[in-house]
Amino acid sequence: MPKLVAVADSGPVSQIQAMRPKILDPGRAIGSDKMLKELQEHQLDTGAVTINYAEGPPSGPPLVLLHGGSGRWQNYMHIVPDLAAWFHLYAPDFRGHGKSGRVPGRYRLEDYADDTIAFLRQCVAEPACLFGHSLGGEVALLVAAQSPDFVRAVVVGDSPLTRMTASSARRARVAAWRDLAGGRLSIDEIVEALKDAPTEIPGQDEPVTMREKHGEDAGVFAWIATNLYYNDPDMLTAVLDGTMTAGYEMEKVLPAIRCPVLLLQADPDAGGMMTDAEVERALPLLAHPRHVRFEQRSHALFLPEKEPVLRAMVEFFETVCYAE
Repeated sequence: MPKLVAVADSGPVSQIQAMRPKILDPGRAIGSDKMLKELQEHQLDTGAVTINYAEGPPSGPPLVLLHGGSGRWQNYMHIVPDLAAWFHLYAPDFRGHGKSGRVPGRYRLEDYADDTIAFLRQCVAEPACLFGHSLGGEVALLVAAQSPDFVRAVVVGDSPLTRMTASSARRARVAAWRDLAGGRLSIDEIVEALKDAPTEIPGQDEPVTMREKHGEDAGVFAWIATNLYYNDPDMLTAVLDGTMTAGYEMEKVLPAIRCPVLLLQADPDAGGMMTDAEVERALPLLAHPRHVRFEQRSHALFLPEKEPVLRAMVEFFETVCYAE
């Protein structure tokens, strides 16, 4: 079971624990097929780049979903039906991802934050809750620090909170993905190449092939291949050379955040990227922090089952968005 750690005055713990998690109510959740029809894709020209985004029906206060690196807004399709009945959902593709535009040489966290702030101001146009996984969580924290009037609360999904040094196995994976990205190969060709691409195993120094880790016919191959097809390879170069996180320091970013923040931490021993040391450093820097740690759960937070993580998000957002 996840452990809820209350460390500030962002709402009484008893209230959170006692609240019925409305968003998990199966009678209110929207079916996946219906939700696909409800979502509409639009594009925003920020002046620097064109941002593609999906928008759901206006069912409640705005919630913006920010995907992880090499992902697309579709990464959240498995939780959208649970959230769309209670929130006005927005899910943008970051620059260099999905159907958004490419800006070679401009893939810093600051660039993603600038795009997201422009999106909040021009499309959402009112204070919103943000949920970001991995890269999306790093961006959400920067946005909350730089544009506090447009952010009501942030949930960070197992994002590294410092400029981490990538293992040799992770660097080998990212380099292999870069070679496959950009649309030069078909999705089917990327699938086959991914099976022999290196990937990391928690607690193991040497990489293994993705075929060894996932098996021959795992659905993850088609999913990653589709993501990579739409990725700008230069974005992955920014990951490898450290450009993406240059200048990011939690000691500067976190104290500037005024809104409640929930840190959702996967298990570092199972491949989680948010470390215990980072959490220990981060909590005193935040004005209204909360922290949930999920034992034996990997960086892919919503797998194999989504309910524990979704419940933690819901209980937090209810205290912020439905407290009035």
